[in-house]
Amino acid sequence: MRDLALVIARWRADEDALRRCGNVVGADLLKRCADEATEAAEEWLTWLSEADAALRSGRSIPWLRARFEGWKREGHARQTGRTTRVYRAAIVPRRANLVQAAEAGRKAARELRGAAA
Repeated sequence: MRDLALVIARWRADEDALRRCGNVVGADLLKRCADEATEAAEEWLTWLSEADAALRSGRSIPWLRARFEGWKREGHARQTGRTTRVYRAAIVPRRANLVQAAEAGRKAARELRGAAA
């Protein structure tokens, strides 16, 4: 299986080579493709430290560590160095934003009251 980050890096290298050879149109096309893929796959390409993953998810570090081996087998977690664990942002659940959800509920209720009047 190919690694998306390596594919995008190869596109960027090919873009540079095309630009050096004077093929600006081809280079611009590869740049757009690489930029769009990077933006679309941001959650897939971003790796979070254990502390950042705990903050994002609202879960404890022991909770993350309990899932580490399974996620590692699937390519969503890895160990860098002897003790540092990182997690792919796409696999780490997001903590519910209760303040934002409550405000959205109040706004919807106001709109319903306004529509009924």
